[in-house]
Amino acid sequence: MERKYLAAVLIPPAVIVSYSLYFHIDLLSVITSIDPLLLAVLLGSYFAQLILLSVRDSRIAKVTMAKAFKARLLGNAVGLIIPGWAGQDLTRAAVYSKGGEHIVDSFASSLMEAFYDVTVGSAMFLLLVFLRATPVDLIYILITLGNLVGWSLGAGYVVITSGRVVKAEEKFVKMLKLQEYYHLLQRGKARVRDVTGKKEFLFNSLLTALGYVVQSVAFYYVVPSLPLDVLVNMTYFAATLIPVPASSGFAELGLSIYFTPKLVLELRILELLNYSLGFLFIKEVNLRELKKQFDEIRVNGKLPERPGT
Repeated sequence: MERKYLAAVLIPPAVIVSYSLYFHIDLLSVITSIDPLLLAVLLGSYFAQLILLSVRDSRIAKVTMAKAFKARLLGNAVGLIIPGWAGQDLTRAAVYSKGGEHIVDSFASSLMEAFYDVTVGSAMFLLLVFLRATPVDLIYILITLGNLVGWSLGAGYVVITSGRVVKAEEKFVKMLKLQEYYHLLQRGKARVRDVTGKKEFLFNSLLTALGYVVQSVAFYYVVPSLPLDVLVNMTYFAATLIPVPASSGFAELGLSIYFTPKLVLELRILELLNYSLGFLFIKEVNLRELKKQFDEIRVNGKLPERPGT
């Protein structure tokens, strides 16, 4: 295992241990006393959300629900170690491209899925945060606001300019000496446009929001107030937007706004356990082969030919 990945694997448990030491909590006692029912509701709500998102993802990526579910589960797991597009989004693209799908199309679809994840999640957090705002929330407000604006502007630009010649864009690409990549950019834009329409946008947004609400139901077991439960879940989501392995430190900080340190540790351990289940499918993708394909893009501006493509 490369050193950077080893460090990423060690960071989450190191933060959990540090958190327990800071609050003088016996971590072993916390682990052995975790309520099995809490584990069950967290796992159940997580899988229920994955099923809903798989319906959405299968429509965007034009794959089966089973493949979309596997891609989402594995992507979430890899995202614990590799934050951002290089983790979740690239992993989902790798799963989609296994069936002969062009990697650029797969990656464009994966990024479009991420658009809904980020913008809908950010909007829900910003709408609910004032139910119980604290000074600590300023971190998450800035992060979600920045992501909401950035992703919305980016997706809007892609859809509007797809299939059009944009002089400023051509000049920018030429200035960076990336002319050989321009056709790949146009192909990605076309894929995004093909899966984006008014009805699709509304349906995908509602399904994403429903997924977050369903996932939030797990917190009802400890805080019987659905609006607050959704806020807790969206605060946890906001922490995942910060590009550190497994949102370490920021996830604990966000949960500490609402729960006691002991419960924070229990929830954090169970959440990491749930997300790690995706590693059961790690053999489904060959990340080294995928890296080779992207290296080919970087060097030659094109993909290597594959049998059947």
